[in-house]
Amino acid sequence: MEANLWFDNDCAKAFWDQRHGKSYLDLLQATGEKLAVQEGDTWIDLGCGSGQLTALLWQKSAGTIGQIHALDCAPANRDIIEKLAARLASDAGPKRIRFGVHDLSRGLPQFAASSIDGVVSGLAISYAESFDAGSGRYTDAAYNHLLADVHRVLRPGGQFVFSVNVPRPRFWNILIQSFLSGLFAPHARRVFFNSLRMQRYGRWLKKEARRGRFHFFPIREIAARLTAAGFIDIEHALSYAGQAYVVRALKPFGERNATARPTAR
Repeated sequence: MEANLWFDNDCAKAFWDQRHGKSYLDLLQATGEKLAVQEGDTWIDLGCGSGQLTALLWQKSAGTIGQIHALDCAPANRDIIEKLAARLASDAGPKRIRFGVHDLSRGLPQFAASSIDGVVSGLAISYAESFDAGSGRYTDAAYNHLLADVHRVLRPGGQFVFSVNVPRPRFWNILIQSFLSGLFAPHARRVFFNSLRMQRYGRWLKKEARRGRFHFFPIREIAARLTAAGFIDIEHALSYAGQAYVVRALKPFGERNATARPTAR
């Protein structure tokens, strides 16, 4: 298997500044509109990056959320999440926002069944990767397993809210839409150069998706896989300069956690 650039700290840092762009702010708003966060809830921010969705969960609950597990495969995100936690939760008790280095391709084995109220993920689950040594090819087994494991850890009635890129995303559309807002962002020069670095990583992502390593599926296929994993009430909207779906799905009340997993291809 070739190296996965998502694990590199330089790659992680290149995406920290996307929060200044209009496209990303639109995506954040569209995600927030689908979140229902209650006092005392426990949530996972899966593929948390710089913690924009973690902050959104905190804001949606007016600071009353019980705990947020912010998980990401890049260790560089630890510092920025810990700074965010100190700013948000300084007077609300320690360790309510916890960062963990975690590869989402493994699912969520560290969490017990029916222990989580909600899972949110921003442009991350498409990168669950699995490689079949026998055939020498990438498969979608890790992607399917991740959906099933999110269903397993959610409490009945729990929410799964996530964004994923559309098939054949045009990343330049995102840059163009965000260009003017980026000019007025703090550290505009850094933001501009990081935007160019993101385009370079975007070319790599699309190349790997064509190989089957990553997964930019049409919404009908995403919905079918969510249904196969046991989710119901699936809805979606288009955002991120038309380059991402924002999806919400629910775990049914009263359902057992044993879930049929789709067959890997």
